[in-house]
Amino acid sequence: MHCDATGMYEKKINVLLVCFFTLVLIEASVQEAVQGFIGDFAVLPCHPGNRQLTVITAHWRYEDRKNVYDIQNGKGTTKEQDSEYKGRTETFPAEYSNGNFSLRLGNLQKSDEGSYCCFIPEFGLNECVSLQVKEKPRGIQEKPGSNSGVETTAGRIVFLLFPLFSVTVLL
Repeated sequence: MHCDATGMYEKKINVLLVCFFTLVLIEASVQEAVQGFIGDFAVLPCHPGNRQLTVITAHWRYEDRKNVYDIQNGKGTTKEQDSEYKGRTETFPAEYSNGNFSLRLGNLQKSDEGSYCCFIPEFGLNECVSLQVKEKPRGIQEKPGSNSGVETTAGRIVFLLFPLFSVTVLL
């Protein structure tokens, strides 16, 4: 009888370890995802959290190689912007003081898909988001320019961990 209890205890520990390492791997590899439709716009979030900003500077980059948008000393600039983003980007200057450096990318193209990172030098913060651009489904009417959806890291983690914790409870 004692061996059965020990065996059951070891199984629970093993399942808990699998859950823990799964959570760590998911957290390390999941980034926020934003979806948009061709021709519409998407808002790519960038919020450094509740931090006091003394200098308002942020840089948006695509795949770490293309300059999408810069905010320098509290002012947006497209001076060094990659030509494919000309006339399609904007930020929300009234929100900078609240720590919101989100980027609105308009007239989405399939070629816009990929990873966009917001770098805030003051904190060494590099916040990335994955943009997915899809064809508009036929027959679905959306408000023009609506952001079709945001999938958060927390939502994905909860969704993926629920079955693992259910297995733990069953053991």
